[in-house]
Amino acid sequence: MTSNDAAGEHHPAHRRPDPAEPLQPSAILRPGDAAHGPTGHATAGPGLPAPAMRVHDQDVAPPPRALVRSVGEIAGLSPRRHRGDRGEVAGHDVDRVDALDPVAWHAAATWLQSLKTAETRRTYLAALSGFLAWLNTLDAQRRPPGLLAVTEDHLQAYKDDALNGRLRHGVREPGTPLAANTVAKRITTLRSFFKYAHRRRANDHNPAMYVEPPPTPRGGRTFPLSKTEAGQVREGARMLAETRPDAAAAVAMLAGLGTRSGSLLALTVGDIRTLVDFHGVRHLTVSFRNKGGMEELLPLPTLATELLKPLLAGRAATELLFSKRDGWPIDRWWARDALREAARLGGIPAERAAELHPHMLRSTYITHAFALGIAPDKVQAAARHASIATTLRYNHPDQDLGGHVAYQLEADFDDA
Repeated sequence: MTSNDAAGEHHPAHRRPDPAEPLQPSAILRPGDAAHGPTGHATAGPGLPAPAMRVHDQDVAPPPRALVRSVGEIAGLSPRRHRGDRGEVAGHDVDRVDALDPVAWHAAATWLQSLKTAETRRTYLAALSGFLAWLNTLDAQRRPPGLLAVTEDHLQAYKDDALNGRLRHGVREPGTPLAANTVAKRITTLRSFFKYAHRRRANDHNPAMYVEPPPTPRGGRTFPLSKTEAGQVREGARMLAETRPDAAAAVAMLAGLGTRSGSLLALTVGDIRTLVDFHGVRHLTVSFRNKGGMEELLPLPTLATELLKPLLAGRAATELLFSKRDGWPIDRWWARDALREAARLGGIPAERAAELHPHMLRSTYITHAFALGIAPDKVQAAARHASIATTLRYNHPDQDLGGHVAYQLEADFDDA
C-alpha cells in the first residue's frame, strides 16, 4: 500500500472522469508519497526538492521530483478521452505512465518534461507506453516488479518481439512485424529514458546501455515523389487556395521548404515577417522551432509567399497561422489530409494520392537537391539535419529503380 492510500487519497484513475473538467489526470503529485528515495536516503517533504548528495566529493543531482500531478499536465501531453475533447495524446498512454510506482513515475514525468519540443514528448510518451503495454503481457514469473527493475534481457526480448510480429498491445496492427526504423525509434526512446533515470539516481543501473537499435535500411523507407508528381502537388495547392487557403499555404510550405509537418503546428502570424538582405532584396521569411528545439529562420519560396499573404492580412501577430475550423491547432493528420487533397486537385490519381504523407515532400526536397548536384553540406544545412549521415541517406541510387541492374539483365536476356 502506498502512502497515498494511507493518507486516504484516491488515484484519479479509479474515479469516473468529470466531463466538465478540461483535463482528467490519472495520477496525482507524489512528492510526499515515500519517506525515502530509491537509494534509501531521506527525501524532502511535499513541494521541496530532495537534498543533493556528494559522491567522491562531487555534487550529484537529487532524484527526480515532478511538479505536476499527471504526465497529462505536461505541455503538449493533455490526454484525449473522447472525440472532440481536444486532447493531444491518447488517454491510455497517459494512464499507463501514471500507473507507475512513485519512483518510476517521477522519473518518467521529469524525463518527458526535459524533452525540448511537444512533438518529441508525444513521440516518446507513445513509445514508453508501448513498452509498458508489452511488459503487462508477460506472465508473473517473467514480469519485473516495476519499470526500473527492467533488465537488459527484457529490452532485448522486446526488440525481438517487435521485429518478429509478436507484439499484441501498444501497436496499430497486432501480430505484424514493425519496421526496423520504427523499432529503432522505440529502442532509442527507451535508451534515453533509462539513461536519464540512471543519471538522476532513480535507478542504480542502466539496462539499456548495451541494447543497440536494429540496423535500418541505408536509404530509409520514404521514397520521394516523382518530379511530375511534385509539380502536380504544387499546382493542386494553387487550386486548393480557392476554398482552403490555409491548407494550400501549408502544403506549399511543406513542399517548398522540405520541413517536417510538426514545424507548422505552433506557427503564429508573427513568425512570418519580411526581412531585407545585404543586397537590399526583400524576403518573406518564416521562423520556427525545429525538432531539436532551436529557432530557425528560412526564406519562403515564391509559391509559399503567394499563398501565405492572404493569411497575414489584418491578423494579430499572436494568432495561430494555421488552425482547425474550431480554432484549435492543426495536427499532422490535418497536414496529411491537406496534402492528399492538393494531390487529387493537381491530377494525381485518388489511389496514389491516398498513399501520400508529408514526410514524402521532405524526402522529395532532399533527393531533388542531390539530383541537382548541390553539395552535401549545403543539402544538410537546407534539411536542418544534425548529422551529414542522415542527409546522405537520401542520396542513394536505389531511388532510381528504373535503372536497376535487374531490369538491365532482364532486357539483355529478352534480346538474346
